[in-house]
Amino acid sequence: MRRILAFTVIVVYHCACALTIQAQEPASREITKHQGTWLASSFRRDGQQTPQEIVRTITRTVVNDHVVWKRNGKSFAGTAMVLDPRQSPMSIDVIADGGPSRGKRVLGIYRLDGNRLTICMADADQPRPKDFTAEKGSLQTLMTFTREKPQAKE
Repeated sequence: MRRILAFTVIVVYHCACALTIQAQEPASREITKHQGTWLASSFRRDGQQTPQEIVRTITRTVVNDHVVWKRNGKSFAGTAMVLDPRQSPMSIDVIADGGPSRGKRVLGIYRLDGNRLTICMADADQPRPKDFTAEKGSLQTLMTFTREKPQAKE
């Protein structure tokens, strides 16, 4: 009886590990698509459009699961990123390195079409957005980015 129980525990453990690995595989494949520097093309927060002269100065650089946000080349924020491409729409959670939301999981959704990335994030402590909008009163931010073209090697 002990052998059967030990065998059952081992099989259940290995199956659970295999399921965990399978769940992580789509996310790890998806995160590779996010690597690199992204140039902001629009920002709309809670019904207010950010002026283009500000938007054009914002970049988002992804290395592994970490994002560095810069404005005019100067870092202003860092976040960890957790993706779940199995959701519809695909989900993105960010965890701020510092500031008032430090350590909090902020919920969002994203769409990645080749070199165009659209992210809709809820404010901290708000539910995950259901669609790609940021109307007045939504407490959501809608952002679009284009992938920076790699510099030609000399």
